[in-house]
Amino acid sequence: MSTLTRDYEAILMVRSDLEEEALTKVQAQFAEVVTRHGGRVLQSQSLGRQKLAYRIGKFNEGIALQLRLQMDPSQLPAIEKGALLIEPLLRLIVIHGRDDGQSQ
Repeated sequence: MSTLTRDYEAILMVRSDLEEEALTKVQAQFAEVVTRHGGRVLQSQSLGRQKLAYRIGKFNEGIALQLRLQMDPSQLPAIEKGALLIEPLLRLIVIHGRDDGQSQ
């Protein structure tokens, strides 16, 4: 297993009918999946209710959660697969973060 780690940003779109306690539980479940595969959650926040581009199941909108992650790139498929087991999750998008040496 490689010791290389990279920064990532994950956007979780969850059901819009969840209460605050359930949102916290989803964040904790995703963080557990990440740490189980050797990654770390650096920061997490709720981006609030968002209108979806298209209907997913019976939902026209969802609640977006943003998490900054650090993990071995080889573990990304396992983390994405593990996230599928989180029931209120509608969509997951993981993008490669910026390199530390860059500035805007």
